[in-house]
Amino acid sequence: MEVLFKRHFWVIHLLFILGVAWLVTRTANTFVETALLPLPTGRAAPVSIARPKQMATLNLDKVAKSLGLPVPKPEPVVQEPTTPKIDLNAAPVKSSLRVKLLGTLVSETAPQWSLCSIQDIVTLTTKTYMIGDKVQGAEIVEIERLRVIVINNNRREFIDGTPGDGTSPPPIAAAPIVAAKAINDAPPPSVALGTGVKQLSENDYEIPRAEIDKTLANLNDVAMQARIVPAFKDGVAQGFKLFSIRPDSIYSKIGIQNGDVIKRINGFDLNSPEKALEIYSKLKESSRIDIEVERNGAAVRKTYNVK
Repeated sequence: MEVLFKRHFWVIHLLFILGVAWLVTRTANTFVETALLPLPTGRAAPVSIARPKQMATLNLDKVAKSLGLPVPKPEPVVQEPTTPKIDLNAAPVKSSLRVKLLGTLVSETAPQWSLCSIQDIVTLTTKTYMIGDKVQGAEIVEIERLRVIVINNNRREFIDGTPGDGTSPPPIAAAPIVAAKAINDAPPPSVALGTGVKQLSENDYEIPRAEIDKTLANLNDVAMQARIVPAFKDGVAQGFKLFSIRPDSIYSKIGIQNGDVIKRINGFDLNSPEKALEIYSKLKESSRIDIEVERNGAAVRKTYNVK
């Protein structure tokens, strides 16, 4: 064993020399790293952030002067047109619409029941309108005894018995309020109605066809000869009630009295404006007119034969 150890002892010397060489190399590396790297200071070095460079702006004035060109003008700001507000308190002015008012049926307790008859003087057609309807693009907002208030071209105008001239509406300030008031207060020309009515018995009458046509063509006078309001019972419309009837009116001549409620005409119930318009359109063609009236709680039938 001893002989074997002495024979291979050179191997142990070689391993020892290699270990010493490795230690020397590691030590040298450590000194070199220390000399080359800075010592730690305890805080991180600031990191610089690259900021984008500001873009250069083009001066149009300088460029134009240098090139001898005119400086372009900025585009004008286009504003949306605003719709003028409607002054509901402004006095209405005479409408230029080519129409005229033939008559009105005004309800004081329920304005939505009011009716008006307006004629187009160009086509000579006559229609009946209510509040909210439109005549030649103008909206009806009020129905009075002698005129109809409409909104036309964003302003208040009135239609009466005189047709408009068809021109563009003048400024509101150009319409004198005093003149308009004088027209409104002036009574319309009176037309004798009912002169051809003949009473044959207590409830039978004879009326010439010309008398019917004259009455329908002068509804304005008819509306002034009595006050007519819708009659309701238990909240349901029953017809139209008449009072303040003038003694010489068409109503008196056909046997209608104060307090009478006209409930039906030719079998049609007068319980809605639509029915009233339907009856109005058929009266011109009827040869016999039957009116059912409620008088002091009792039913009365009036018959009119058209000759």
